[in-house]
Amino acid sequence: MMRPEDGAYLAGLRSATTTVLADTIGPGPVALLDAPNQRNVGDSLIWAGELGYLRRLGIEIRHVSDLRGYLAADVRAAMPTGTILIHGGGNFGDLWLGHQEHRERIVQDFPGHKIVQLPQSVWFRSERRAAEADRIIGAHRDFTLLVRDTPSQARAAEQLPSVRAVYCHDMALGWEPPFFDQLADSTRRMLVLARADKENASGLQDVPPDWAPGLVADRTDWRPDAAADWRHRAARLVATLSHQRARVGRRMPLPALGAANKPVAAALAAINTVNIDSGVLLFAPARGAVVDRLHAHVMATLLGIEHILLDNSYGKLRAIYDDYTGKFSTAHQVSGLDEARELAARLWGT
Repeated sequence: MMRPEDGAYLAGLRSATTTVLADTIGPGPVALLDAPNQRNVGDSLIWAGELGYLRRLGIEIRHVSDLRGYLAADVRAAMPTGTILIHGGGNFGDLWLGHQEHRERIVQDFPGHKIVQLPQSVWFRSERRAAEADRIIGAHRDFTLLVRDTPSQARAAEQLPSVRAVYCHDMALGWEPPFFDQLADSTRRMLVLARADKENASGLQDVPPDWAPGLVADRTDWRPDAAADWRHRAARLVATLSHQRARVGRRMPLPALGAANKPVAAALAAINTVNIDSGVLLFAPARGAVVDRLHAHVMATLLGIEHILLDNSYGKLRAIYDDYTGKFSTAHQVSGLDEARELAARLWGT
């Protein structure tokens, strides 16, 4: 359960975010593109927050598609006018190039629509690739990039000078957690949620079960809930059919889906609901957590669980922690494994 002072602070963050979104998106229907369709709970948490904010603003979602199910003709059929929203996260740049190329394709496919990139971290390793993104996106007449941290805002100003950038808090903070009964009163279990992909830099993925004195470190990454896996597979089947249709539609004309997009939207919603539920289950039996995933930090914060966070490869967690999530009483940022182990033993090992 979140502490009252944290709840009041969260309400202020949400109010500020709602104001930015209202000013940026404006009235009218939206299409929501690049919907998450994988096992990453963090992307699903962002997605749930996006939907929550749009509901609060009373904004109608006319079309939803993921990266592989995107077909411009379907978006046009559902949205002859209105605003195109692109899912937020941490993939604006050349680290996750597929998503960057997808947003650049959307920008080129819809030169006459307003487009809003929902809050992202910005990170380009290649100045040449940053210049290419600036050329493509900066040519659009009405594109707004929402950035979720101060370093990203600075990088956008330097690397994307032709792109309008506006500061906005991470969308996952708009997620409304379910009633959460933490089962940790008598356990020594400590969740260690460690990433093992190209953003890994903490070393958490290698810690043993006896890493912290007095605690059992249960090391994992985001993983599906086996009991609900059939729901995930069924929803993925519907989404896969949309991927096949999109592949055909890129080669030859097809009747536009329009309102028939609803089963795809429902399937994507189911995939992300299963992901979030599995993330909550990971935290339930833990006395505390040590994490190096940004949205493990956000989920723990919103569930009211005390936790320790280490940074990723390019400073994403520290940037957001320093800007706003560090003010939550349950979050503790450290700089390395030794400091994390010592703090975990002090907090939960007695």
